[in-house]
Amino acid sequence: MLQNRAKQKFPVDFERNPLHAVSRRRKLKKMKKTNLLAVLTLAAAPAFLHAQTTSYSDIVGYQTSTVPVGLKALGFPLLNPNLVSGGVSSNTSDSITISGASGISSLLNATTPYYVEVTSGTLEGERFDVNFATTTSDTVGINTSSPNNTELLTSGALSGASVALRAHVTISQVQSMFSGSLVGNNTQASADQIIVVDGGATRTYYLRGDGTSWRTSGTTNNQANVAIPPGKGILFKKISSSNSLTATGTVRGNNFARNYSSGFQINAAGFPLEASPSNLGGTTANGWVGNNTQSAADQISPIVSGAPKTYYLRGDGSSWRTSGTTNNQAAVLFLASDEAYYVKKSSAGSFLEVKP
Repeated sequence: MLQNRAKQKFPVDFERNPLHAVSRRRKLKKMKKTNLLAVLTLAAAPAFLHAQTTSYSDIVGYQTSTVPVGLKALGFPLLNPNLVSGGVSSNTSDSITISGASGISSLLNATTPYYVEVTSGTLEGERFDVNFATTTSDTVGINTSSPNNTELLTSGALSGASVALRAHVTISQVQSMFSGSLVGNNTQASADQIIVVDGGATRTYYLRGDGTSWRTSGTTNNQANVAIPPGKGILFKKISSSNSLTATGTVRGNNFARNYSSGFQINAAGFPLEASPSNLGGTTANGWVGNNTQSAADQISPIVSGAPKTYYLRGDGSSWRTSGTTNNQAAVLFLASDEAYYVKKSSAGSFLEVKP
């Protein structure tokens, strides 16, 4: 079981990060034009909501990215809408019963991957993949063997908590975000591709000639519904002509649990905000390994102009440096919210990023 997560708050900076103008109850206080346009959905709410003195709603928005020819690192911090949300009446190690819920199984289909995120309580921020086969009208079945789970669920652990059930972002959903058609081909080298790190190994998915199905080596099955879990990034390889991509969704309003594996991984933001090594808990106190020799230290590498730019934790255990400078980069916001980045860790660990 993963326990005693370290916690890290994002810096509060109203001018740089307009989403910090949203209170913990997500009431809009202040907003300015930015690449992420956050708006309240209250205007589209039923009439009875407008009759209330004060109403609150989740923040929704969009992020637009340009995907050029070659490799582009992408992350998707915006969430698909909640299918079900509410308090937990009980849970076992492989199921969660939601108070007042009914018809849950009828909202899901067997080919789409789903997950439950804990939105309040002692396990706030933890996530569990759904087992469609064991999901009923009021109870969500949990896939206890999924590598996407951030915690080992035990009976009664969600007492007093609230949860939300959502669909994962999938490969086909990423395809739908593009402004124009992608290049499909039954030969991988001639097709647009999505590259992920799966269990420590790099896996490439490519768009087939039919323009809708995706395949990876070793299987002839359509992989269009493969999940891109929260906090995980992809590399998108465009074969020809650049495209714009627009991701839409809801802003996460709770803490974000992150598990690191040992070795290389492709990660992405849990919130639509720029981040620094400090935001990610990059210190020896949180299980990172520092060394004044870059190759022996844990590293974070955003993709800059198509190539990784590596930052590494120094031997003092808290400062970060990149080649060509002696300045401490620990608090520098060099990780974009809509772009993936490499992480190299000497050992596995967990961390809790506290909501802005």
